[in-house]
Amino acid sequence: MVHEGDVVNRYRAGAVAWMASAVIFPVQLLVARRWPQGYSVTHNAISDLGVVGCGQFSEQGQQVRDVCSPWHPLFNAGMAASGVLIMIGAILMYGWWDSRSGRAGMILMALTGLLVSIVGLAPWDIYPGAHDSAALGQAVAQWLAMGMLAAAAGPGRFRQLTIVALVVSIVGFAAFLAALEGAEVPWLGLGGAERISFDTLSLWTALAGVALMTSRGVRDKASTSAC
Repeated sequence: MVHEGDVVNRYRAGAVAWMASAVIFPVQLLVARRWPQGYSVTHNAISDLGVVGCGQFSEQGQQVRDVCSPWHPLFNAGMAASGVLIMIGAILMYGWWDSRSGRAGMILMALTGLLVSIVGLAPWDIYPGAHDSAALGQAVAQWLAMGMLAAAAGPGRFRQLTIVALVVSIVGFAAFLAALEGAEVPWLGLGGAERISFDTLSLWTALAGVALMTSRGVRDKASTSAC
């Protein structure tokens, strides 16, 4: 027999793991501050923080930029750790919404976490194919997960937060793709567009953890899951 308190604690631990995944934000700040020539939020990509070597990099000849990230091991480790926390959180919170969309959404969030970890373990300049594929897979998996979790949650602030974050991330990704093709993205640039897309996903994960952690329905959800 599963006690209600055990299920409650499992859900809460999962929510805390999602909240802790936001560790990637202070890690990015620390690593960026160690750049000898200065890191540009608009000109540099997020992945530049994890590049192992120093030199001039570009996106197939577009968006040429100087990159040198002495603290790249910290960024890559932080990315991998953030992904593990997302994955653990999804596993622990599986069943929070006892519906097909809710369970599928949590499975996709676990996949998202795995892909985020791969991004950290495969620096862009060493494993460009694996890095880019994992990053794209992360975005698609999380977008699908957010849509399913929004549907499972029903009307309320969580659904509203999720829909707004989903739309902002997709719009940011479209701008990012345009920048990769050489288009000028006013005020944002390559880095700003990428951050709107991917940092929105990271921020949503942490805020979703807060929302679920503080939800009044945690005991009701646990009670219906107990047997």
